[in-house]
Amino acid sequence: MLEVLKRIIVDYQKKALPVLTQRDLKIEFIPNMATGISGIRRGGKTYRTHQLAIELERLGKKENICRVQFNDHRIINIPAKDLHVIDDAYYSIYPEKRENEDVFFIFDEIHRIKGWENYILYLLETSTHKIIITGSTASALKGEFASSLRGKLFPLELFPFSFNEYLRHHQAEIDTVSTKGRSFLQNSFQGYLKTGGFPGVYDIPEELREDLLRTYWDTMLLRDIIEAHNDENIDAALLRHFCDALISRVGCPMTTNKVSLNLKDSGFAFNQDKIYRYLKYVSDAYMLQTVEFFSESEKVRARNYKKVYCIDWALARAVSYGAGSDDTRLFENMIYIELKRRGRIVSYYSTREGFEVDFVSMDNRKEIELIQVSYSLDKTSVENREIRALLTAGKHLNAQKLTIITLNDEKTVKQDGMEIIIIPAWKWLLES
Repeated sequence: MLEVLKRIIVDYQKKALPVLTQRDLKIEFIPNMATGISGIRRGGKTYRTHQLAIELERLGKKENICRVQFNDHRIINIPAKDLHVIDDAYYSIYPEKRENEDVFFIFDEIHRIKGWENYILYLLETSTHKIIITGSTASALKGEFASSLRGKLFPLELFPFSFNEYLRHHQAEIDTVSTKGRSFLQNSFQGYLKTGGFPGVYDIPEELREDLLRTYWDTMLLRDIIEAHNDENIDAALLRHFCDALISRVGCPMTTNKVSLNLKDSGFAFNQDKIYRYLKYVSDAYMLQTVEFFSESEKVRARNYKKVYCIDWALARAVSYGAGSDDTRLFENMIYIELKRRGRIVSYYSTREGFEVDFVSMDNRKEIELIQVSYSLDKTSVENREIRALLTAGKHLNAQKLTIITLNDEKTVKQDGMEIIIIPAWKWLLES
């Protein structure tokens, strides 16, 4: 095993890395802590660590990288008790670097190894060790796994490409002032809305994109849920129908009880606990996420319906049917993902008068922005409805900011002592 790991380490150091689109996610190292990067499969986690390797190579430190991918067939069955062979292998090649230089240990999917946490704690005992862990499930780098690292994991989340990153990938100049520049950005936004944020779909023929996205979806179901929980013997048919039911409800009200009744009507037999577990697994894998009603009361949140969103709106279009593939719902889905990318706490709200606000967006200072997402405000009745909902909810929640995000409309409305910013999505997306 020592010789195998030495080859793995050196092979990566000698590997010519591809030219990649720079991601906005900054990799931070906190003293005596590992850095965890989690996110959807095929979202770019591995490439982001390749970019770190490129940065280190420019500094003449590529030999300071010890990278191990735990889906490598040569070590896929390595037990936790043998993980120490990794740093043994590295320092047998570079003994002079031990405790004299920073060494970057990059581990892809190490959480697949039962008991991996103790090895990370062991590495952290040496201050010159900089550790990055990547994983396709949130619970791998947060929750129960993170707690077993005794608070020594600094979690980062990588989402599919933002609009900024999409433009950077296509080497587009950002000009928000000139008429020509704004027109170009509007057209680019239409491409982003159609294509989504998965980097792997950008440079292939358009007719293959949805097929590739459906392949992604199938792989997520298999690798990140069924195989990741193989001790549970997951009912693959039930899981797929459950996920189909959720993704068809993108941006729509959803209750697990209603979904369960529909599944039972289709002939599936299961208990409700299984559905709740499946929902957790799907959320942990970043495939689908639910948004709760905004309230400090857990009871109030529990008795209200949830709204469901997909990690990528183009993925939702590729694999869903019904409301899940509606353009206005996918537009709303895109805004939700951008809010999560910005680290916002997101919920929805419905007033006593029956006016619903799509998103209650809260930062870590508890300042509230209310956001309505409307594909178009061409009809006066639509604009009045959206404004009425924001004004009513804004007074109830003492919101600091009111925003309507549209496809192309842009203006400021002042009414009842409050200000509402109406902004096109392409411009709002570039604000970050």
